[in-house]
Amino acid sequence: MRVIMSCMDYRLTEEIMKKMDQNTIVLRNAGANVNEFKDILKSLNPDEVVYLPHTDCAAMKLVLSSVKQGEQVTPKIESSLVSQFRGRQFNDLKELEELNLKLGLETIKQVVPKAKVISELIDVNKLKWPERKPVVYLLKSTSKYTNEMIGGYVIQSMNKTSIEADLEIASKLNLKVVKDEFSNA
Repeated sequence: MRVIMSCMDYRLTEEIMKKMDQNTIVLRNAGANVNEFKDILKSLNPDEVVYLPHTDCAAMKLVLSSVKQGEQVTPKIESSLVSQFRGRQFNDLKELEELNLKLGLETIKQVVPKAKVISELIDVNKLKWPERKPVVYLLKSTSKYTNEMIGGYVIQSMNKTSIEADLEIASKLNLKVVKDEFSNA
């Protein structure tokens, strides 16, 4: 089994679509934050993990402003995303994005040591961006994408509990949930 882990950013959806096949499970959250998905990753025990954080990441900008400028974040955002970067050495967004890649890789290798791990820090400036839609899709990890999702943000997991902080970040970005596969309504 293959797992793709990436950020919820709207600019990445088409890239992820290109890498998906019938046996791919996708996990996406704010900042390609492996910390939130450790338990899921361990339970899946995949043969391969493709880890795809990116440049110009809004979640990493939030981390940077919290750690370096003291911007307040909610307790959920602090514990799931920001805290792992406190006390670490980085001076700017570029260094933080590289640190995020490094920490994510280390965590993946600790959680699933036998898995083949492929990673890339995607430079969004090299992608053709779709028009941004201020919406977010909450999808289960086995869901396939539709063309209507291109341009929207996508949060993808096996359960809603693991993405609560990401929903708070989506709210900070003024994104409206237009599809929620986890709700019973």
